[in-house]
Amino acid sequence: MVIKKPLAITLLLLAASLGACTSEVVPDNARIESVGMLALHGRQPGAVAQLQAWAAAGRPVAQRELALALASMPDQSAQAGAWLLKAAAAGDPEARFQLAQAFYQGNLGLKLDQAQAWSWYERAAASGNAKAGFMLARMAKYGEGVPRNLQLSATWLLEASKQGNAQAMFLLSNAYAAGEGVEQNPQLARVWLERSAEGDFPVAIQALAMSLESGDQHGERDPVRARHLIKEATDERSMRWNNYQ
Repeated sequence: MVIKKPLAITLLLLAASLGACTSEVVPDNARIESVGMLALHGRQPGAVAQLQAWAAAGRPVAQRELALALASMPDQSAQAGAWLLKAAAAGDPEARFQLAQAFYQGNLGLKLDQAQAWSWYERAAASGNAKAGFMLARMAKYGEGVPRNLQLSATWLLEASKQGNAQAMFLLSNAYAAGEGVEQNPQLARVWLERSAEGDFPVAIQALAMSLESGDQHGERDPVRARHLIKEATDERSMRWNNYQ
């Protein structure tokens, strides 16, 4: 595997600072997450050992970072769930989301349990995690962990959208367009489609371009802007592709 130069440089800088961490009695969360990057991407034994020490001392962020590091190692991933449980119970928002994901997928040493997944997604969403709100919307729509409830799904889509999740904005736009879980409202459908496109969600950009090209209940035709959006989306995809070369 070829490591890109920016990432390689970052990892080298983090490795150089790892020695300072070992003597630091009370590291801040940013330092812990930096060591977590080394443990996750560099698989450095020293970084993993440092996270284990901080995690054992009761630092929730260290417990979460250790769990994510272990999750990236196939032979140790089954240990990750226990550390996520500790970090999530201590109130770490990202740990709550990752724990919910583990219960939803049935991995990291935890059995698939949609009711538990719902419970932890709710706690993560209450902490401001937009990804958790999006998952709650999905689960409510398909009856996973709770009875199927389109109104509840739309409520969580709105919450996740307000928190900046562009995919939730796109699905909320669809809900308003179809009247699914909310009262049908073409104007709000266009508003959230525009916001999703502004958030660079590719499907929303394409959908907005098609709407502008043909004109529909959401708004008037604007073929010039439609072509601009299509070019913008194409350029964005090309840029992202080139970054992976």
